[in-house]
Amino acid sequence: MKGYLKYVIENCEFALDELCRINKELNEEWDKVQKKDFSSEVDMNYLGAMNRMIQDYLIVRIGGLFDKTEHRTKGGIDEVVSFEKLFSSSKDFEKIKEQEIIKYIIEQRHNFVAHTNKGHVENNFPITSKICNSNLKEMLEGLQKLLKN
Repeated sequence: MKGYLKYVIENCEFALDELCRINKELNEEWDKVQKKDFSSEVDMNYLGAMNRMIQDYLIVRIGGLFDKTEHRTKGGIDEVVSFEKLFSSSKDFEKIKEQEIIKYIIEQRHNFVAHTNKGHVENNFPITSKICNSNLKEMLEGLQKLLKN
């Protein structure tokens, strides 16, 4: 299980870097458009689509790291592989889990990205800047440290 979690964390770290890079470029291009500078040949629709896809990926994957779901199957109970299952008694894990960005991601996963909550969708689209301007990178590094101990 630790190997799988390490794989997910590494992918999330890469995706976070890409999300923030793409979002920065998207914002720069949007600023140009606002100033009526149409000299750029950047495809903003492509950047916007990439931004949403990577953001949704991150929300699903990071939210899953904190999942504690069990699924009943014909053969018994199928448990998710997550930090919650392996490290729920760790104080370091609890500190990470209580971070605002982690709570935000889990909320977005449960109400918008992985499942759609009718009452949440109206005005609660995931906000990329909230993710990129957070301490999420440090939280992912903290999860990596738990795997090494």
